[in-house]
Amino acid sequence: MAKIKLVVLDVAGTTAEDDGLVIKAFTNAMEPFGLTNDELVVMTEYVKATMGQRKIDVFLHLCNGDADLADAAHERFVTSYTDLVAMGELHEFAGVSDFFKELKSKGIGVGISTGFPRSILDVIINVLNWQEIIDVSVAASEVAQGRPAPDMIFRAMEIYNAQKGLDLHPSDVAVAGDTQSDMAAGASAGAAVILGVTSGTHSEDELWDAGATDVATSVKQLLVLLN
Repeated sequence: MAKIKLVVLDVAGTTAEDDGLVIKAFTNAMEPFGLTNDELVVMTEYVKATMGQRKIDVFLHLCNGDADLADAAHERFVTSYTDLVAMGELHEFAGVSDFFKELKSKGIGVGISTGFPRSILDVIINVLNWQEIIDVSVAASEVAQGRPAPDMIFRAMEIYNAQKGLDLHPSDVAVAGDTQSDMAAGASAGAAVILGVTSGTHSEDELWDAGATDVATSVKQLLVLLN
């Protein structure tokens, strides 16, 4: 394996401990629809199954393709999740900031990507004080397709190449995430390392099935793989 020069890491469930915030914000977003409890349970299961994917795409599915309804629900989701983060309900997993710094000390660029729009991602970066310890951040709202498409990984590479005057290829990149869509995106991109972590949504077996090259309990174990 070639030396890894850039990592592209998921946020909620991988580097940050979501602890049910996505579901809480989703429930708030869907409240005006007056759903029955059974309907809400079915929709919540879909949200869990599609964790890691672009949130507007999830709402479009749940709203049967009605763009106006989906946009309104998505806006409520963004407001609710942003408020929860601003209130301090999102935390990085223990030691993640030091993990970022150690990667950078080894000459490895640190990128993060998310199914959230930029409006949420910026709040997360600020609240967790990651501004100075990451090199690249990409939101699903900034690419043509969200996960499981590889667009965010390619966008992170493009930005990092421009920053550093490099010409990185997928064989220079490691990807890590807690969902099947993270694994599928890494596989589609041709990333050299696709680390599934069991700290979030999907199980070890589900991560392997979706294309993981390695599975661990914590994203910090990526350092062991790269040494």
